[in-house]
Amino acid sequence: MLAAMATVTTALRLAPDPEGPFERLREMVLDLETEDGRTTPLSPDIWVCRYASPTTYTKTATFGVTLGIVLQGSKRFRFDRGELTVDPKRLIVFTREAEHQGSIVEASRQRPFVSLCFCFSPERVARALLALAEAGGQAAPERVPAFLLPSDPTIGEALERLMRTQADPLDRKLIAPLVMDEILLRLLRTEAAATVRGGVGPGGDAERILGAMKFIRQNHADKLNVEQLARVSAMSPSHFAHRFRAVARVSPMRYLRDVRLDAARARLLGNGTRVSQVAVEVGFESPAHFTREFKRRFGVSPSKSAAAISAR
Repeated sequence: MLAAMATVTTALRLAPDPEGPFERLREMVLDLETEDGRTTPLSPDIWVCRYASPTTYTKTATFGVTLGIVLQGSKRFRFDRGELTVDPKRLIVFTREAEHQGSIVEASRQRPFVSLCFCFSPERVARALLALAEAGGQAAPERVPAFLLPSDPTIGEALERLMRTQADPLDRKLIAPLVMDEILLRLLRTEAAATVRGGVGPGGDAERILGAMKFIRQNHADKLNVEQLARVSAMSPSHFAHRFRAVARVSPMRYLRDVRLDAARARLLGNGTRVSQVAVEVGFESPAHFTREFKRRFGVSPSKSAAAISAR
């Protein structure tokens, strides 16, 4: 009897707590942000949202594979072909770049809406898909560019570890990328992600897409177009554009813009360079276009981002 009770006690102690990690994440975000809005206080790839009342806003864009976690309240996403509602019991995974309309449907001053979004870089996605290629996954039409998952405590624990790495510069540099890879692999292994896995196609194509990404990063300030990138990848322009989107989950030109924006954000870090000069240096012809795209990607203007980065 005592042995049986000890076994049960051990099992209960080792069983994952489904609410624990998400509750701790909720407390982290509430401590982190006290004002309404969408910000990137920790990293350009980690979004924090907080709203004290129901809100409907105009179309927003996701740029590739993105994980959204509602920690308090609920939110509705509307797409051209349907809608999804997310609350603390479910996660939402965006599988590609897409526009949608979002509505905060449950929020109050006493219990504000709180959420986190994690954006996975196209390179990370491409490498993960290659690693999972042997897992199969039948190609199928993507009727809605997102799917829902239960609030898996294993993913919750990984997300908690990821958030804790942000407090230490060395952990943020060395550990956070490994945890991001773990989370992404767990998401792409799910049955709901079969269409994403099926999109990787022949291994040779995926390797050439990774090569094209490297070429873009090395030459992002040059005037690049799909035709040039297709030649580098030894593909026809139409095939290259199709395969790039399938593997990277974004279009080649969207990826180029994001690389330029990342480079701009790095240049703004404490060097005092004018925004107009940075825009030209990273490959934008118009400072106004650069400012518009920068705010769309990071949620703030380049000048405000520079001030926030310097303050970290």
